[in-house]
Amino acid sequence: MLTFFRKLYRIACLLGWFLFMATGAILRKLGKNPEETIRQASLDTGRWARGILNILNIRLTVHGTMPQTQGVLIVSNHLGYLDIIVHASLMGVRFAPKKEIRSWPFLGWYVGLSCPVWIDRKSPAKSKETLEEFEKTLRIGVPLIVYPEGTSTDGLHGLRPFKSTPFEAAIKDNRPLMPIITVYTVPEGAMNPAWFGDQELLPHVWELLGIRQIKADVYISQPILPEGFDRKILAEKTRDVMLASYREHTGITEES
Repeated sequence: MLTFFRKLYRIACLLGWFLFMATGAILRKLGKNPEETIRQASLDTGRWARGILNILNIRLTVHGTMPQTQGVLIVSNHLGYLDIIVHASLMGVRFAPKKEIRSWPFLGWYVGLSCPVWIDRKSPAKSKETLEEFEKTLRIGVPLIVYPEGTSTDGLHGLRPFKSTPFEAAIKDNRPLMPIITVYTVPEGAMNPAWFGDQELLPHVWELLGIRQIKADVYISQPILPEGFDRKILAEKTRDVMLASYREHTGITEES
């Protein structure tokens, strides 16, 4: 019964917070040019995420030093929608979600307020346009986060092979990459907070709302400069660094 009321209370808080942040985000965009709009949206995304961490009682611990450089490309493993909240709270970032989310009722519109780079994985012809938007994001000093595994996983079987396309954005202007590994811990008996495979979204969210506390540990590795690498070698090098961090901090050595 306590879990049920916890879910209802958090839903009410989330609805109020979403409405408050959406109203503010819309008003703060008025009169701004496209670049200013992207910068403002990244800051709003950070505030939005930190509020949700409090509502859901997600205890975030960052291990390592956040870079001072603006326009850094953040590369992370991917465990589902919870990553968006955790990673946005670290620093104002711009996300690159899949295009299909854009058509979701309400959620697609809401995600659109953050000025994301919509990814069309079914259209190779869109890759050049996407890459140009990545480069623009970094050039104007907004951190960009990518999940090069291309899909979310359960977090228990290593890292999937990386897609190399996003790494091209850092190579052009020799911008640093910040590899991070995210690990979630929940009380014994609670569900795995990762959303992956063919799980349905709403039932998963409903169960997650009932978890008393979620610990999120983000492990930051040393920045990687892309100078001298092509995108495939850079992707492999970054994955090697992240896989070593993953194994160190989870104790899991099995590959997916």
